Amino acid sequence: MSAAPRAASQAFFAERDEAGSAGHPRMKVYLINLDRHPDRLAHMRNQLNGIAFVRIAALDGSSRPPTAKGLTRFELACLESHKVAWRQFLAGPEAHACFLEDDLHVWPGFDALVESEAWIPADAHSIKLDTYLQAVELGDKRASIGGRELARLYSRHQSSAAYILSREGAARYLELTASASLPADYSLFPNHPRRAGLRIYQLIPAIAIQDHLLLPDQGGQTFATGMAGPDGAAAPRGASTLGKLGRETGRLAGQFGNLIEWSYQKAVLRLQTTTVRVG
Repeated sequence: MSAAPRAASQAFFAERDEAGSAGHPRMKVYLINLDRHPDRLAHMRNQLNGIAFVRIAALDGSSRPPTAKGLTRFELACLESHKVAWRQFLAGPEAHACFLEDDLHVWPGFDALVESEAWIPADAHSIKLDTYLQAVELGDKRASIGGRELARLYSRHQSSAAYILSREGAARYLELTASASLPADYSLFPNHPRRAGLRIYQLIPAIAIQDHLLLPDQGGQTFATGMAGPDGAAAPRGASTLGKLGRETGRLAGQFGNLIEWSYQKAVLRLQTTTVRVG
């Protein structure tokens, strides 16, 4: 089993992006981008339209050995890249920070989100800004910024491409991913966030969406997946028979807990099942 990449690795570094960064938001924006993807960096400069950001040079999974942690080396590299951004955020004085991946399409109004923190709930660990267009479980909605709404997110919601963290949230996620066996988005927005002690909110409608979720005539499907090497080949997950047995045992044991959580959510929280649109 290979050890997780160390945060101090020289494969990671951060740099302040100066190109077109005339606007300096109240909230720092961290953009995670592979060195071999300058096209994506140019795309995000265009999408952010002058909003300053800190570029995090992501760890490249194509140069890492296989892992037996239940993740491909690309998934592990992605998670560790997010964690480096969280640590850099916590090293500064800011109360909140925004974290972006480099394959996003961003709707108007994003600048207002990062110019003010007054709209962020005081108890929030994280706020999901994008959508994967899947059914999710949401609590009561409240008015937010720019005509949008916020609601507590009580279910899994794929994608780690756009979100805001509080300091407490970043620290909590670092604790939860200390021995991670799940990809970044599974760690950030898990099946049962309440049981993990996470207070997650969803922005409605979402203000961003990943490129592969848009049709070509909508300007999407421009980029190949980042979970592969330069040749486009993805790495298989390394999983031992014992590891598979352990996960299956955990899955069966968790079914009863999931049933209890589902019953509580439906009877007490009265959640709404919906698909978050973007716009």
